[in-house]
Amino acid sequence: ATVAHELNNPLEGILTYSKLIIKKLKERNEDEINSKAIEFLNLIADEASRCGKIVKDLLLFSHRDMEQFRKFDLIETIDKSIMLIKHHLEINNVKLIKEYPVESLEVYCNSQKIQQAMISLLINAIESMHNKGGEIKINLKVENANAILRIKDQGDGISQKDLPYIFEPFYTTKDAMKGTGLGLSVVYGIIKVHNGKIEVEETSEKGTTFKIILTINQNN
Repeated sequence: ATVAHELNNPLEGILTYSKLIIKKLKERNEDEINSKAIEFLNLIADEASRCGKIVKDLLLFSHRDMEQFRKFDLIETIDKSIMLIKHHLEINNVKLIKEYPVESLEVYCNSQKIQQAMISLLINAIESMHNKGGEIKINLKVENANAILRIKDQGDGISQKDLPYIFEPFYTTKDAMKGTGLGLSVVYGIIKVHNGKIEVEETSEKGTTFKIILTINQNN
């Protein structure tokens, strides 16, 4: 968290001054020189923004910058997450099946962060199917004052060599240009700050099941 905060300030400066120079150059309108300078400055701004995103993800992993906890409807939060990735499901020909035992379930949590964790897990599930289509099941159960959430995909599974490291920051099985390797580590950080647990319950070439346990009535 300390490193992330230290990096954030200079990154903000790089981004601000890049945009300021772009604006000044556009005002001067010296076409030949400006076009290349603006192109390079846009690249600097884009890369600074990408670094800023990594810094924000690191802060989440370190459990800092968490907003206030209060009671939220977990099912409503899950459904909002599904709505936000609906186009990903449609494009990839993935059918989503919801298995809820109740119409609503109040959980003491940070709804926004749980939503972020759900979106990350669902997008990972979709990507694991590699445009082959299939089903994702979201199963919710209530056991011993805990909400048990399972997300089951029909993707290619996680290899045994990768399995011990998937929640570590910067570990990724994706192409370097497609991800920073912070997706699952951020999910892990969010669930842990909720005093919850996340694990890979099952994985094979037929798919993967992530299991999340959240305490319903906890006091942070």
